[in-house]
Amino acid sequence: MDDSNLATTISQLLGRDPLPSDRAIGLLQSLASRHGIDPCLVYWWAGKASADQTIQYDGSDEGLSCLADLLAEANNEICLVASDERALPWPVWTLQVSELIPLLGELPFFEYFVVLDGGATLLFDTHHNTLVVCRE
Repeated sequence: MDDSNLATTISQLLGRDPLPSDRAIGLLQSLASRHGIDPCLVYWWAGKASADQTIQYDGSDEGLSCLADLLAEANNEICLVASDERALPWPVWTLQVSELIPLLGELPFFEYFVVLDGGATLLFDTHHNTLVVCRE
């Protein structure tokens, strides 16, 4: 699925568009600065010196189950960033935690990350079937 089809599909499933590009770019620049990540990297999870937690999983169902466990304590609005192995700019959606797992279950695999705790935590799902949690 190319990035435009992915973004369109996510927007249709959520019933809303991603953030306007200027807001998304501002958010992403802020997150890169806060977490010490070079914003020019395609794989932001590889730009962190170390991860606070990594979880390997075998398939999409197991990955979604592990993700649900990691999100169990989250209760605020979150952001979904569809990086999908491409360079910036990336589409960003705001959503409730309860919307994420059902949404991802409807989509083919793509690289993404979730912004939690007002940006203090980034949770990446990588093409290595690994969830990577990075905290400030």
